[in-house]
Amino acid sequence: MGTAELLAALRSEGKRKEEAIRRRAGEEAARLREEAALGLARLREMHLQEQERLIAAQERAILAEAERAARRVRLVAEEEMASRFHDLARRLLPRLRDGDYPAAFARLAAELPPLAWETVRVNPADGERAVVLFPGARIETDPAISGGMEAITEGGRMRVVNTLEKRLARGWPDILPHLLAEAATDA
Repeated sequence: MGTAELLAALRSEGKRKEEAIRRRAGEEAARLREEAALGLARLREMHLQEQERLIAAQERAILAEAERAARRVRLVAEEEMASRFHDLARRLLPRLRDGDYPAAFARLAAELPPLAWETVRVNPADGERAVVLFPGARIETDPAISGGMEAITEGGRMRVVNTLEKRLARGWPDILPHLLAEAATDA
């Protein structure tokens, strides 16, 4: 084999190796491009998932704040309604004097313990009834009392308030939920 043949064989071998290197480089470049594309797709998917997670977290936070605000508004409205109901109930107490109030007054007096009452405070319209039911007691009238009485023993050692106002105050925690429920069904 001569120099020319050797050079031709080396050129041919060099071209084959060059083509193989180029082919492997092309394959490696294609593989790297595919890996890069898959990596970018994974990155995009992770980014989308993170965005969705952040959006869901923001939605939950916004909804929770809206629910808290709605509860506050509802609570303020219920408190205002409760106050209005209570004011209305207090204003309506004098109406309980209509009808058979003298018998109701006697029942309220009978609920008091049998003590020597020194002072009995009543509505001005109940002064005569009180004199009959509490002989010997000093009868004081108070227009702030709608009905019933406040009885005090000597020296103020014992005081019993059995007025319509006090009964409303004692019963209000039981009455109010029914009024609010009734108002809610009417709304």
